[in-house]
Amino acid sequence: MDPKFKSFNVDGIKALSLYPYNDEIKRLIYCFKGCQDYELKDVFLSYFIKELKTKYKGYYLLPVPSSKKHDEERGFNQVIEIFKPLNLEMLLILEKVNDETQKEKTLKERINSKGMFKIKNKETISGKKILIVDDICTTGSSLRAVIALIKDLSPKDIKILVVAKRDFTKEELEKIKDKDLILN
Repeated sequence: MDPKFKSFNVDGIKALSLYPYNDEIKRLIYCFKGCQDYELKDVFLSYFIKELKTKYKGYYLLPVPSSKKHDEERGFNQVIEIFKPLNLEMLLILEKVNDETQKEKTLKERINSKGMFKIKNKETISGKKILIVDDICTTGSSLRAVIALIKDLSPKDIKILVVAKRDFTKEELEKIKDKDLILN
């Protein structure tokens, strides 16, 4: 699977990806969440569980939500299942506002996404170390939306952990007008 731990920032928040978003990771994630191959849930973190548990000890997991419709269709939420082995308390306080998926949007629509999530219990964040977790980071719009919701709720610390991060090629970046909105 070719892990390559990569540090990056999202609106000033330290983030870490475990893998580049390459064809193999894309295939595995598709098989897991698109084909409901539930047994794949453990392959993404299994080699790094000890290190990740140590690195994020004391953090609360805040999974980026997917649509209720897709969770119901597949029978599970892929982000929750991938990160369960960390055995950190999970804060299930975010809700996706609509059932649109990011893959259904153009790059411009992804970048300009606002108000895609709502928070159910704001008090839950205060004073806690929060680890925002997601399966894939492409433009970073979902992560930015979560950060915008929680940063003013007095968390002690915020960090981000994603399974895979997409990096854009120079050619792709040349076609994007507002490059500052892309995490690369």
